Amino acid sequence: MCLVKLYYTIMEAILPALLSKLLKFIIYAIGSYVKNKYQGAKMSQKTFTCPKCKKPTLSNFNTSEGIIVDFCDQCYGIWFDKDELAQYVELSKDIPELKEMEEKARETDLVCPKCETLLEELPFSSKTEILIERCPGCKGTFFDAGEIKAAEKASAELETLKVRLKSVAEHLAKGGYKIL
Repeated sequence: MCLVKLYYTIMEAILPALLSKLLKFIIYAIGSYVKNKYQGAKMSQKTFTCPKCKKPTLSNFNTSEGIIVDFCDQCYGIWFDKDELAQYVELSKDIPELKEMEEKARETDLVCPKCETLLEELPFSSKTEILIERCPGCKGTFFDAGEIKAAEKASAELETLKVRLKSVAEHLAKGGYKIL
């Protein structure tokens, strides 16, 4: 009896992480297929002003998931336009607990690289210590170096697997893929 209980306890702890890795692999495989199919496509090399460095150091970067984000080659921060973060960390929306996190937001002196609105600093979620910058205008988000890894790890606990899979399926359907 104790062995069965131990098995279920271990599975409850390991299964979400395994499913998350499987989901990332599937998205990576599809992204690789799309990237190889459209390898000749040109990407805009327009640069934007990094909110932290205050220099034009944000450039387009195509992730392995096929998401084009803006990466700063000086501070290693990453700017995600609206909905790109959700795709990248496999959530249904950029900040799942947005209402609660907005209550904790405070204005900063940092400027949005896309619409030049002052950014707000707010927690990414109640389950992490990550403070991100978000534009109240265009809804983009900025992550300092290293924060995105912590957000990826936390995302596995922010939404149920069913919600996350549904979100990925909807994104793939929008991209023209047929969901069987």
